[in-house]
Amino acid sequence: MGLFLQTAIIPDCGEGAARKAVAAVAEKYSHPMEEGGFDEADAFHIIDLIPKDCKYQSAKNGVSILFNEDCIGYESLANAISDELGKAVLLLYIYDEDYWGYFLYDKGLEIDRFVPIPDYFDTVTQDEKAQMKGNAGIIANYFHVDKASIEKYLVFWTDSMRRNYSDKTYADDEFGQCEDWQMADFMRKLGYPYEW
Repeated sequence: MGLFLQTAIIPDCGEGAARKAVAAVAEKYSHPMEEGGFDEADAFHIIDLIPKDCKYQSAKNGVSILFNEDCIGYESLANAISDELGKAVLLLYIYDEDYWGYFLYDKGLEIDRFVPIPDYFDTVTQDEKAQMKGNAGIIANYFHVDKASIEKYLVFWTDSMRRNYSDKTYADDEFGQCEDWQMADFMRKLGYPYEW
């Protein structure tokens, strides 16, 4: 089994508020894996969120969180923390060392999402694919960066790109265009370097 990693960026938020929100979300919604899943009535599907094992890092314009190993939450985690804080939360993840993606929520509402391999699990419709393409303009507005500095990351990965995965998306990138750790280059461009 490969790497499963989740980290969040919260602009205009301090570490103290982020810690309180994570603790509140864990208390309200997190369940241990061994309980066998979720009732469909559960508002959020979050497994094994352990606040004391999460790591926090302050940045110039906000805070980033590295969630504890074995935590599972993805969009539910972004949604719950965003709702708890009443702020924007960008949850980025690496899925099984195969790809990276994100969910952007603001005040508990989904604003944007990016999945570079939309049919990774199953065939998707054109409408579903359109919902997974990411929007560099939205991200640029939330993080006060130049759209041109991030838009080339938000593309669906083609077979030819994956064969040439070591090609850089931008000249100053550390990772290749179809590498899971390209997520770190993206985060750095948003002003939140991945330095855990």
